[in-house]
Amino acid sequence: MASKYAARKMFDEGVAAYIRKDFKKSVDLFGRAIKFDPTLALFCVSRGAALLKLAKAQAAIGDFDRAIALDPEYARAYHLRGIAHEQTGDFARAFQDFDRALEIDPEYSAAYHSRESMLSNPKQPSLAYEEFEMTHHLMAMRLTDFDKKVPGDLAI
Repeated sequence: MASKYAARKMFDEGVAAYIRKDFKKSVDLFGRAIKFDPTLALFCVSRGAALLKLAKAQAAIGDFDRAIALDPEYARAYHLRGIAHEQTGDFARAFQDFDRALEIDPEYSAAYHSRESMLSNPKQPSLAYEEFEMTHHLMAMRLTDFDKKVPGDLAI
């Protein structure tokens, strides 16, 4: 149980660092959260998003792959992995990931935006809109998703 508390604390601090745009620190804090609780896809997606901000697309892909293995219906993991593939120049895989995100969540506007952005300018990464979306997602998940997956006596 103590590791769940520690994981939550590291995650919350990682979110705060991400919002402050201290992406290096958020990578470290999300990594610690993963060590305390390696079963939550949210932690992997969060670290992957911070790695994208540090232009470490290949490392981010590994985190998104892990998140998808933990939760195959996590649309944001596919979307962000698509952005990472786009940054590495693998446009076909990026497009497949954007499509998969939309299959899971047809109302996921950021994936539509990324797909359209890639089609209209395949050399321009589509992180601008995702930055807003990821910050919003982290704040919302901090309050809901984590609490759903952690016993009530541990949820804050």
